[in-house]
Amino acid sequence: MSLFLLYALNWFLVIILFIVLVLLVIWMVTGYRAKVPFVPVPNSILKDIYQLMKVREDSVVYDLGCGDGRVLFYISHFVPKARYIGIENVTFPLILAHLRAWWHRKITGTQIEILNQDFFKQDLSNATHIFTYLYPNVMDDLLPKLEKELKPGTKLVSVTFKFTLKQPSQEFDLKRSKYKLARKIYIYEF
Repeated sequence: MSLFLLYALNWFLVIILFIVLVLLVIWMVTGYRAKVPFVPVPNSILKDIYQLMKVREDSVVYDLGCGDGRVLFYISHFVPKARYIGIENVTFPLILAHLRAWWHRKITGTQIEILNQDFFKQDLSNATHIFTYLYPNVMDDLLPKLEKELKPGTKLVSVTFKFTLKQPSQEFDLKRSKYKLARKIYIYEF
């Protein structure tokens, strides 16, 4: 009997290893073609993001390149009636975001939309708030689209990276070590 259990455990470990390797390959291949790699916002600054976004119940919040969706899920705990839309086109974080959205809906009843889309092709005209954690070149490529589509008063909150051709209305230093990610938050009004 113990030989059978040892044999079954070996096969179980082989299957787990195979699944991990497949996920790793998916992450590497899809991350390679992306303009921005999957680097999640540190959990330690989610509170700061929430406070600076000032989301209300009638807000429509977009997270461009939402990764695993952690910003949207965090804010939705405080303002569950707002509308939340995450846009991601890299497979691995997209799978994570969909799983979290499913679980979040089961636990809280709050719906968070996760779109498998290129945010350059998504209509953002209904946004009241936008969150980004994107490289400067992507931010600059995105600026003309935002200036064309966003209605006056739309707020954009960006962690670490800013536009080179648009000045932020506010800048916050999070006083994090120079060795840590996400040391500044920039706020833009459109």
